[in-house]
Amino acid sequence: MITTNIWLVFSVYLIYALISIPLFFITSGGWMSIFFYIAFAGLFYTTTTIFLFFSATARTAKRRTKVKIKGSFLPKIIGLQTFVILFNYGTCGDTICYQGFLPNLLEEASFPVIFTPPFIVVLLALLLYLAFLSMFLLDVA
Repeated sequence: MITTNIWLVFSVYLIYALISIPLFFITSGGWMSIFFYIAFAGLFYTTTTIFLFFSATARTAKRRTKVKIKGSFLPKIIGLQTFVILFNYGTCGDTICYQGFLPNLLEEASFPVIFTPPFIVVLLALLLYLAFLSMFLLDVA
């Protein structure tokens, strides 16, 4: 357990959200980036940041600014986000490309591509990532 100030958690989360949205956008392309990663994840980050701000404000009013963070959530969240970003799918015209971001980079650099997860696996990893991040934020708030 990590004990810290709620405003520190809010500040770090705000920076994390501001970095995560461009990462999702850069590693995907076309309508996929607009629908799945900007609209869906952007709406999620905006909503959770607002709720975390209100929680921090309410806790400050009650003079209870110390929070305990379960460290077990952090590696899962970072691992899932890394997986989703590295294997983020783009669009090839009107269809989904057959490979994600990292396999395309490796193929262009003439490296062998060993692992390319299907789109549904990356989408489920994104949903699992958002679920873990939600549970983490609920635990903090």
